[in-house]
Amino acid sequence: MKPWSFQQIRRVTLSRWLARGTREFTGRVSTDSRDVRPGDLFIAITGPNFDGHHFIPEVLEAGAAGILASHPTDAAIGSAVAASVTLLQCDDTIRGLNRLAAAYRRELRAKVIAVGGSNGKTTTKRIIHTLLTTRFSGVASPKSFNNNIGLPLTLLSVEPQHEYVVLEVGTNAPGEVEFLGQVAAPDIVVITGVGLEHLEFLSDIKHVAREEAALARFVATDGILLLTNDSPELLAALRLVHGPRFTIGASGSGADMEATEIHELLTGIDFVVNGHAHYHLPLLGRHNVYNAMLAIGVARRMGLTDAEIQSGMQNVKSAPMRLEPLRCGSHFIINDAYNANPTSMAAAIKMLATLPLADDGGERPRRVAILGDMLELGPTAVDLHHQTGSLAAENPIDLLLLVGPLMQHAAEAARLRNSTVFHFMDVASAAAALPGLLHPSDVILLKASRGLRLEKLLPVLGAVESDFAAPR
Repeated sequence: MKPWSFQQIRRVTLSRWLARGTREFTGRVSTDSRDVRPGDLFIAITGPNFDGHHFIPEVLEAGAAGILASHPTDAAIGSAVAASVTLLQCDDTIRGLNRLAAAYRRELRAKVIAVGGSNGKTTTKRIIHTLLTTRFSGVASPKSFNNNIGLPLTLLSVEPQHEYVVLEVGTNAPGEVEFLGQVAAPDIVVITGVGLEHLEFLSDIKHVAREEAALARFVATDGILLLTNDSPELLAALRLVHGPRFTIGASGSGADMEATEIHELLTGIDFVVNGHAHYHLPLLGRHNVYNAMLAIGVARRMGLTDAEIQSGMQNVKSAPMRLEPLRCGSHFIINDAYNANPTSMAAAIKMLATLPLADDGGERPRRVAILGDMLELGPTAVDLHHQTGSLAAENPIDLLLLVGPLMQHAAEAARLRNSTVFHFMDVASAAAALPGLLHPSDVILLKASRGLRLEKLLPVLGAVESDFAAPR
């Protein structure tokens, strides 16, 4: 961020002086004591596993210029005074971080683009960022910095010369999107769609839609909302939100931007927009066409030409563990183990089922799905896992390996349809059985909620190659 005085920081974070130091703030904000550099402002966050206040001595040693804390010890205060470091105290450091980011956002010249929705946020954010870098200078949320710590840190990473920032806005409980929307105050809002996510806290699809739609209320008066047109629940939740909007959808859907001539390849997807603009997206999964179209809409809004967009699209790369193609030993892996809900699980299953795998004269490649529990679904979990098992069995998948207690219900449903199914209660049990179940030429999908850490199966499948030729 542009370096501010500690007087400015104290004012916007509603904090008070505990120590006034002489070290100058260089503009970098950190919440990770291991990452602090000389001149940084360190914000001590109290989380479920660590309390940043415990690491204040290390932060002082690393050369921080200032610290924002809520409950520093007397020893920490004395050490800050002795080191000429500014120490500010506020009621809640997470709120202090967000107050600082909201105040800084009001000074930004960069266009703020906020991406929300149940599925595809990270991929859509990455595509937008890749396209915009063909002409502009900007930043995007690293990894999945989409909560009340990651989003403000991303805003505070914007430098005066940047022309845009792409934020990812996540939620797992009511009110989180509204809070982040107020901080971001976006110029462009993208909602990728709504699906069955975090039902333990959001109850049902209507509540999910209301939560995701909250982001649109904070778009600038001269801004725009981009969204898919395939969710009646989302459209209903947006009925009281006014202002320009741009929709994307399938051919014949009546959307402003429609995809036609979609061809799935092992190297990605070819598609045409509104009958004339041809694109190649180097990602797997038919659903990623719609993420790409949302990104195209943003790029056009920012003034990019079709030629610039087509060129930029060639540089798009999959995010780690999100339909990420890998070669592990002799196996072709589609690693989508970062997270899962019923909507994204269904999309991944259909992607595996439609991959164009040709027989090369040797052993016919088999389609193998290794699926793990979908978490935070509340009382609907059993039914939704049962539906996932039925869906997997309806598709041309040769071998279904299901992992976790909830996936037992998916296994029961799949067996009713005579699928070849094996169920394991945990990842360790699955790892022990895999060598005896897989064939060398198998094409394997890994998909589960983050809590299962399904990617731990990769070493069992073989050494991961960074560069390889996809099977045909």
